[in-house]
Amino acid sequence: MSFQWLFDRPIAHRGLHDELIPENSLPAYERACELHYNIEIDTHVTKDGFVVVHHDDSLKRMCGYDKKIKDCTLDEIKSQRLAGTEYTVPTLQEMLDCVKGRTGILCEIKGLNPFDNTIAKATVDIVKDYKGPIALQSFNFGAVKYAKKHCDLPVGELCTWSSLDDTNPRWRGANFMGKLSICKVSKPDFISYNVKACAPSLPENKYIVKWAKKLPVLFWTIDSDEKMETAKKYANNIIFEYLPLEKVEAEVGKYQPFACPEDRLPENYGK
Repeated sequence: MSFQWLFDRPIAHRGLHDELIPENSLPAYERACELHYNIEIDTHVTKDGFVVVHHDDSLKRMCGYDKKIKDCTLDEIKSQRLAGTEYTVPTLQEMLDCVKGRTGILCEIKGLNPFDNTIAKATVDIVKDYKGPIALQSFNFGAVKYAKKHCDLPVGELCTWSSLDDTNPRWRGANFMGKLSICKVSKPDFISYNVKACAPSLPENKYIVKWAKKLPVLFWTIDSDEKMETAKKYANNIIFEYLPLEKVEAEVGKYQPFACPEDRLPENYGK
């Protein structure tokens, strides 16, 4: 398994998007390819079984259409427009056909039910024979385990912070699925970690230092100088957005060297 590429170039969060080019759109992927940035994407499955690339589980924020992707047909989704532009939500196959191996793809499998492999299976079935650098990741430890069993691609565990505030649904989800200890169950090839979990007011810093001695680590989402400086203390590479590209380029190669054992390093490390 070769995934050194995942750490050689910064990763553009949902493609290289801006006020004119919407996130997770074909132009955002094309721009990232042209400028040689890896691309982070997200997958969902439609009512009629198509895998589409979109972050949210509904179309409300990006398309103004208040309906969940799992309840829409592909034709219904394609009738909507991203952020008022001419662009539509792409299928995963359209995304892969756009990139054509020109840069690396980091694909997040959505869904939080570890006993429902619908999105994981549909995603793996499409990407497992893709001729280009691609890695998978998920918060869902069930999806991580499924992907590792059913394909030879590198698979990462997404982790975030945790809290004792069980009255907040967001914290509840983080407590259930986002703790670093979940890696003991999912046994990922790398960790993708929320930079906010290293805020001074949170205690998780020491745990990511410990896990970095076991597995390679990405940090997300880096969208400010402050977060970039935090990532440089802990991460082997970053997932970024809304940063000046000259600033991103200036930081290439300045992240932490791998601290994990040799048998957990990307296969072609140092070649």
